[in-house]
Amino acid sequence: MRVLHVISDENIGGAGVLLSNLLSELDPSRVHSTVALPAGSLLRERIAAQGVPVLPLMHASDRLSATAMHELCRCIRQSRAQLVHANAALSARVAGRICGIPVVHTRHCCYPLDGIWRLPPVRFAGGVCNRVLSDRVIATADAAAKNLCALGIPQKKITVIINGSKPIREVAEKELEDARRALKIEKDDFCVGICARLEACKGHDTFLRAACLLRERAPKIRFRFLVVGTGTRGAELERLSHRLGIADAVRFTGFVTDMAPIYRLLRVNVNCSSGTETSCLALSEGMSAGVPCVVSDYGGNRAMIGDGAAGLLFPVGDFEALAAHVLRIATNPDIEVSMRRAARARYEQNYTARRMAEETTALYERMVKI
Repeated sequence: MRVLHVISDENIGGAGVLLSNLLSELDPSRVHSTVALPAGSLLRERIAAQGVPVLPLMHASDRLSATAMHELCRCIRQSRAQLVHANAALSARVAGRICGIPVVHTRHCCYPLDGIWRLPPVRFAGGVCNRVLSDRVIATADAAAKNLCALGIPQKKITVIINGSKPIREVAEKELEDARRALKIEKDDFCVGICARLEACKGHDTFLRAACLLRERAPKIRFRFLVVGTGTRGAELERLSHRLGIADAVRFTGFVTDMAPIYRLLRVNVNCSSGTETSCLALSEGMSAGVPCVVSDYGGNRAMIGDGAAGLLFPVGDFEALAAHVLRIATNPDIEVSMRRAARARYEQNYTARRMAEETTALYERMVKI
């Protein structure tokens, strides 16, 4: 079957990495993929390198416009698509309807219902729109499925497919030495990291305040705190690290193309999200490298770590609880070893890209009925 994937990302974000992971594992004898994305997207080179045809879009697919719909209808005809898979691409869903082919879209996020979405008429209108424009909706966590139901999407239209990631490659000691040198850290430093966009919903303030407590409570441990990613709050967070007196121990890495050395250096992988989180790729990638997780109790995070063998949970915004969990791992080698083993096992059982591709292909085949 032929599938047109449409994504509006101009940068390489979580949705783009997820799409790349999916394409890498789809069986070409069952699914022939084409991707439509913004002409200047940084994701284009990555997708093209996978041997997947790319159609550049001149108009924003995440907005409802006649020009975007016309362009996407042309993409559907050009690719001879039998199904449209949209990622935050409203015009693509309409174009699929115009061309008379099935449409599925992925819900990557989980938001609290606030503002106008608290109003029943707004939720009803949103539900009607989604029911009309999509035959199925993929929720990337049970939390996202509940969110969709609250927005008026019938449960029967929702399929939960947990995000899958590629395993993090092994890294030679020489490459690790180079990474340490670049980050100005020593081999015996205890590295704690947060890998997320530098935006308010990702909770970096909580991470930095916990870092401050860890320095106070365990001065003999050489903690180093890696903040990986870019976003609108970069300068603000750097100023906060100075105000807290921990700037010497914090490394703001910016965008990192190859995350393998980072994950291989980390002893604890932190997620402080207070919004959007479903099945976080940064957590599953870290688990593939055997990194224990300490995560906020938001969205799909609780389900990601399971029974606690692979990670620990703290209330959203509670930097004291976060610090206590990290300190427990840092001061108990047996616990760290056990959690590392459990993290790797949990990844293999639940979060591989291959498992995601198999479940997605099965959904496509049910929709196209080949």
